[in-house]
Amino acid sequence: MCGIVWLRLLRPLEDYPSPAWGLRKVTLLLQKQRNRGQDGAGILTYKAHAPLGTPYFHLRKRVKPTPPWRFLIEEIWAEWDAWEKEEKSPYDFPFIGEGYLAHLRYGTFSGYGLEDSHPVVRMNSWPSKSLAIAGNFNLTNTEELFQRLVEIGQHPIHRGDTYTIVERMGHFLDESVEELYRQAKSEGLSKAEASKYIQQHFSVLSWLERSARRWDGGYVIAGWIGNGWGFVMRDPQGIRPAYYLATPEVLAVASEAAALHNVFEVPPEKVRELPPAHALFVSPEGEWQIQPFTEAPAKPTRCSFERIYFSRGNSPHIYSERKTLGALLAHEVARAIEYNFERTIFTYIPNTSQAAFWGMLKELENILILRQFRQIQSQKLSEEELRALLHQRIRAEYLVWKDTQSRTFISSPALRKEMSRYTYDVIYDIVEPEKDTLVCLDDSIVRGTTLRETLLRTLGRLRPARLIIASSAPQIRYPDFYGIDMASLHELIAFQAAIALLKEYNLTEILDNTYALCQRSYGTEDFTRNNYVKAIYAPFTDAQIAAKIVELVRPAGVDIPISIIYQPVENLQKALPNHRGDWYFTGNYPTPGGYAKVNLSFMQFYEGKLQPRAYETPHP
Repeated sequence: MCGIVWLRLLRPLEDYPSPAWGLRKVTLLLQKQRNRGQDGAGILTYKAHAPLGTPYFHLRKRVKPTPPWRFLIEEIWAEWDAWEKEEKSPYDFPFIGEGYLAHLRYGTFSGYGLEDSHPVVRMNSWPSKSLAIAGNFNLTNTEELFQRLVEIGQHPIHRGDTYTIVERMGHFLDESVEELYRQAKSEGLSKAEASKYIQQHFSVLSWLERSARRWDGGYVIAGWIGNGWGFVMRDPQGIRPAYYLATPEVLAVASEAAALHNVFEVPPEKVRELPPAHALFVSPEGEWQIQPFTEAPAKPTRCSFERIYFSRGNSPHIYSERKTLGALLAHEVARAIEYNFERTIFTYIPNTSQAAFWGMLKELENILILRQFRQIQSQKLSEEELRALLHQRIRAEYLVWKDTQSRTFISSPALRKEMSRYTYDVIYDIVEPEKDTLVCLDDSIVRGTTLRETLLRTLGRLRPARLIIASSAPQIRYPDFYGIDMASLHELIAFQAAIALLKEYNLTEILDNTYALCQRSYGTEDFTRNNYVKAIYAPFTDAQIAAKIVELVRPAGVDIPISIIYQPVENLQKALPNHRGDWYFTGNYPTPGGYAKVNLSFMQFYEGKLQPRAYETPHP
């Protein structure tokens, strides 16, 4: 879930309040999306009028110190201040130009060095063959695409999906340019004139369609060609997000809508979604349009986890959706506490749960008021009893504080683990020990590590009569293969619970049968159409799996009653009607590669060949 910024100024640099106006907007957009990446950051500037003998791309990337985005921004602006003091021409400053490309990396594949960070540049002495890209993506068929590079005669030096995409796009860029060069020569143009001909006749859509024809995965890829063409493309399913803003001054794209309308101070309705299967592209003269580069399905499967967790909640749409998720969970929570609001305290963790928490509280208030009304109607209450009844309120507290300073970069794993136990602080003397029930809302539970190592220990210190963890997301049962760093199958706490239940009920033949099905169908279309792992969960209810998860995450020495309530999957469609991508909850993947990867992940689990990340699951 990386963050992308792409920007094209639509007027001459002299027409802006400052030559650094575009750079300022780009760095602000990075800052507003900082939640999307802490592994690396990069900024690239495209200079449309770079003199011969000088570069038209200027790139700066950082992976250290942490957070790299902040130090990268501070470094560039410090250089700009020094440049101004020396009274040098502002237009010669390396990061002043007509086009920008910036990136925040959330590493899910390859390493964490500078070479793995974006933007990535493929240079050529012909500007029309020079390419810079940055992306928020993960492809499920990188190995297949790697082999295609080999088949066309290349000798790839890396296997990561970024390198594979750059080389594939670069290959078709070379071919497109060479075809146009031959056309130019056939019309009697000189070699120098051919460069202008190529720039004028280049078809961005045709090139993008050829490049992406075999891609399977979720992606938003933005970039620049050295001759001035810029582009942003989005996958057919709309898995990865992209939004754009067009004004007379600027054309800007970002991974989050709220970043655009806040940085440019425009109403949210001015920011629009880049449609799935479409590309936004701009000519060297600044003329832009949006066109489909491939076919889109009738019902795209936009990522729902983007709305539940990843994007910042200051988008009005996301804020409303998260509140709805909380409200939909309220009735289940009320039943779990047996409507004993007088003896229940509600809180939340982490901050991304805040909007859902407000939504849950509002609906709990409605439930309480309705119960009070019915009680007044059905019973003859004294004035004292009536006052006591109407005095009841939902008890909401901000009990858990995250001590962000404890997230230090300590080389000792043992010490780092010990410090992680004290990431959260709590406020004492609000929960009455052994009398109050404590309900803590979380946005999602993936591995269960935070629950086991920190949260349950921390909340357990308050000694509530009962502890309920409520998740605004359903049970995460399957890995993601499209860019979210969900754990490998074997690390998901819901999967671990299902395996434990199969053993407990002597149903381990289901594991054998599932593996046999995977083996038998491997290499056929069935392998890319069916999720055989669903059979692991089939014998059990959501409640049974939730109860087993409690057993698995309960820390030693914490003996208070604990339960976990999950959002039902059917509530997602009510809260997120335009984001139906729920494969991590349901196992219904949007592409053939997703089905192939989940089946491969199970085969690796069964064989004991565990991979640190689902993306790296090899073929047998």
